[in-house]
Amino acid sequence: NESERDKLTGLFNRRTFDAKLSRMLEQQQRRKVEHAKLKGLAERRQIVPGAVAWLVVMDIDFFKKVNDTFGHVYGDEVILLLSQKMKSFFRNSDLLFRFGGEEFIIVLEPMPKEMAAKALNRYRESVAKHMFPQIGGVTISMGFSEIDEKDYPPAVIDRADKALYYAKEHGRNCVHNYEDLVEGQLLTEEDRSGSVDLF
Repeated sequence: NESERDKLTGLFNRRTFDAKLSRMLEQQQRRKVEHAKLKGLAERRQIVPGAVAWLVVMDIDFFKKVNDTFGHVYGDEVILLLSQKMKSFFRNSDLLFRFGGEEFIIVLEPMPKEMAAKALNRYRESVAKHMFPQIGGVTISMGFSEIDEKDYPPAVIDRADKALYYAKEHGRNCVHNYEDLVEGQLLTEEDRSGSVDLF
């Protein structure tokens, strides 16, 4: 459905986020129930220990500078090429959204945290190595957080957004996990509970 898609990139748009996420979480809950009923050891081995879904907030570093220096046509080309790389890099079962401007959300299907971090860093590195026409090198920053089936979507975005903000404040061109930052006491109590305007 064209109304579900961002016109420039072809990714899902912001309006479809809640519905797509809810549907994905419902499917995961159903799978969990089905797996719990399995009695055979071989079938149980298919369940990866520690596998949960992840919400990723991604942002292009210094994108305003790209637009100011080269113009919006080249800025749009960066967004388009970045989106094409997302489509070819992530799995068909992962959800890819353009939330507006240079901000994107990725919802990764269940996997252990280490695997999620590894995949996101591989994508980040592939972007950093790519030479964009006229502009040259561009980098991205990412923050990600665990999604529970009972989670309220804005709360998950808020957590991932705080991890992204931390990445932006600590060098950019990096990936940070919210839960790790909290455990390592790198986010203060105010960072954890304070509300932010999302994008």
